[in-house]
Amino acid sequence: MLRALVAVSLWLRVSPRAQGAPCEAVRIPMCRPMPWNITRMPNHLHHSTQENAVLAIEQYEELVGTGCSPVLPFFLCAMYAPICTLEFLYDPIKPCRSVCQRARDGCEPIMRRYNHSWPDSLACDDLPVYDRGVCISPEAIVTDLPEGG
Repeated sequence: MLRALVAVSLWLRVSPRAQGAPCEAVRIPMCRPMPWNITRMPNHLHHSTQENAVLAIEQYEELVGTGCSPVLPFFLCAMYAPICTLEFLYDPIKPCRSVCQRARDGCEPIMRRYNHSWPDSLACDDLPVYDRGVCISPEAIVTDLPEGG
């Protein structure tokens, strides 16, 4: 299914009929390496522009730099620069709860060392479970299409 979502995302980027769709190129530096290149604002955290989102996501750069969780950048980008697809133009796909839990489990101990806790705005319990809703995880994204289509 995500292969189709990625294909639709690419269609949105190049199709003249998609002009006026609320998708825009990802401009948040941390999120540029992600397997999607278009996003939609407002994001899941109610930032109305990527400029606002980048100011908020920058606070996690040092935490990402620790390597506390390999899924932390993916999780943050799925929250701050969610993938934009035709099927979910007005309700972008959230990251799966398990992705959040893996990021939190790896990074919260480091945060606690500095008297911080996992932010309420990134509460894992608010996110969908993989087999009970639509959500995105790094394992579910196929970036290479087979030869011939």
